[in-house]
Amino acid sequence: MSSNVTDPKVGIIVQARSGSTRLPGKIFKELAAGETVLSYLLARLSTCKLVDCIIVATTTNPQDNSLVEWLKANHYHFYRGDEENCLDRFYQTIKTFEIDIAVRITSDCPLVAPEIIDDMIQYYLNNRQQVDYLSNRQFTNFPEGLDTEIFSFKILEEAAYNADKQEEREHINYYFLNRPSQYKIRYYNHSLGFDYSRFKLSIDTLQDLNYIRSIFVNKNLPFDFSFKELIEVLIEFAN
Repeated sequence: MSSNVTDPKVGIIVQARSGSTRLPGKIFKELAAGETVLSYLLARLSTCKLVDCIIVATTTNPQDNSLVEWLKANHYHFYRGDEENCLDRFYQTIKTFEIDIAVRITSDCPLVAPEIIDDMIQYYLNNRQQVDYLSNRQFTNFPEGLDTEIFSFKILEEAAYNADKQEEREHINYYFLNRPSQYKIRYYNHSLGFDYSRFKLSIDTLQDLNYIRSIFVNKNLPFDFSFKELIEVLIEFAN
């Protein structure tokens, strides 16, 4: 582990697997303009300016073999780990790729905004002495589905070694969130002046997928849309 204090290595870790109870194989379903949910997400993330690498954290389940073959063919980094122990899988991923600061993105959030990710990374880098864990998932004014979490290798390693509850090994952020007196937890909000958390942009069901598809088709949302453009389209689409 590099543990570079002056120039930390920042990596986006995308959690992805083929299995899904409510919408099997959703990461391979078409989202827009011939792009699948996963390919669209990874292409958008590739435009982030403050990121050194992008890694897909998937599982050793044979069901994910096709995902791994696709990642290899498209030259994306990946790591395969325990399907049930998400915490260890994530920890082994950032340890293997020597990531100092991890940006966690889940594959059911294809509309995450690179500009917001960069803003959050910059905030984290500027305030590393005051922030251990930064998130726009909880207590947020962002739409659901723009979820971004940032934390250091150090605190993830502490969680990986010390988490003894099943829920803390199944959910990467529970160890930190369950210990607010031990970790400096901060929540990031946008400055547009309104709460847009009523909008759901994560994909859990076919209905969610069709909703996002219809936004692209009916409102001609471009690939490189900004966060503000997304909000304008969501408001217009809802009316």
